[in-house]
Amino acid sequence: MLFFYRILTILLWIPIRVLSLSIPAAREFFRVRKEDFVRIRSLPDPDPARKVIWFHASSVGELDQCRALATVFRKRKPETLILQSVFSPSVRESQLDAFPADVTFHLPLDFPWAYGFLFDKFRPRTLVCMAWDRWPNLLLSAKKRGIRTLLACAVITPPAGFLGKKFYRCVFALFDRIYPSHLSAEKNFRELLGQKAEIRTLGDCRIDTVIRKVESNPGSFRRPNGYPFPKVLLLASTYEECEGLFLPLLSEPSLNDFAFWIFPHKTDPARIRSILTEVSRRTENVRLYTSGPFEAANARVVVFDVLGILAFAYQAADFAYVGGGLHHRVHNVLEPAYFGLPILTGPKIDHSPEAKELNSQGGLFIVKNEKDVLETLSLPSERLEKIASSNRAFLESGRGAAERIYEELEK
Repeated sequence: MLFFYRILTILLWIPIRVLSLSIPAAREFFRVRKEDFVRIRSLPDPDPARKVIWFHASSVGELDQCRALATVFRKRKPETLILQSVFSPSVRESQLDAFPADVTFHLPLDFPWAYGFLFDKFRPRTLVCMAWDRWPNLLLSAKKRGIRTLLACAVITPPAGFLGKKFYRCVFALFDRIYPSHLSAEKNFRELLGQKAEIRTLGDCRIDTVIRKVESNPGSFRRPNGYPFPKVLLLASTYEECEGLFLPLLSEPSLNDFAFWIFPHKTDPARIRSILTEVSRRTENVRLYTSGPFEAANARVVVFDVLGILAFAYQAADFAYVGGGLHHRVHNVLEPAYFGLPILTGPKIDHSPEAKELNSQGGLFIVKNEKDVLETLSLPSERLEKIASSNRAFLESGRGAAERIYEELEK
């Protein structure tokens, strides 16, 4: 399977480069990687005696996992040279600039020849991928050079069909060790790779990042003074599909005491205007977060057109909806769980072990229609108290995952 994968990637090289000439996003993809290559090539070679570790994150969520680990290394072994790569364009340059690593860059496309200059220049002792990320040619290049390969905070989605399962088995077998985020994921990995595989559940170190973030600014976000709505439904990381489900509920009489706070996944001007237009068709009681002092706000619907405050805003809400699960995959559910909120999301949670665990424990609810939403928002207070305790306990049980993974990496 891996042989055919390598051949396929070679054959795709020319078509991909040709297509990139006419697709702006593809041109940008290759531009940033070319700039990274030039910058890295100009860096001095590290001291051969210095320990080098390479963390790779696919996107923003996995970068949070890497941040927790990198923070531990900075504290315990500050002399370690840390490399941090990312793949998704959703990772902003400011996030990379603020990351506690010595060198950051965007991962090249997974061609057999793509990684040689990185391995030869930095000579890392360990390559750590996060969650579900498994680039076969990257792992093969590392194995060829005797570099230890690990998958931390590991999750696995069910492979499709016989060939999918066979491919999964070949690729995940390239990792020397796998550290699942939860016991349910460990079970799935063992079913795939067998009982002799080096697999041990150590937790999700993104929990450490979430806890550190929210505990660093306790009480930093509050409801407006004299706010006329006793309950707040916070809609996080929303897409059009999410608003299509929730905005009609503005006319639902049983929710008259609910305010709707909307945090769209993207906050570009066109997206914000679109949301305001849709809300205004149903109510005039709407405002932008930045339209004036929030402390004096009294609008029922608030559209948040800024980034960086969502994690803290959960503490002022009563219920949280987390977007992505209606059409693609659910976003981060750990932050609302930390504050003990009942969590609503769509059915696409298979990639997220924390969402599945919270769902199995009764603190996360799958909603597909208005009826599902109304049932969840009308839960009795006794049930809500149990959910708050359960969701907080789930976060506490995961505290310290980064330290546990660090100890394993140092063995």
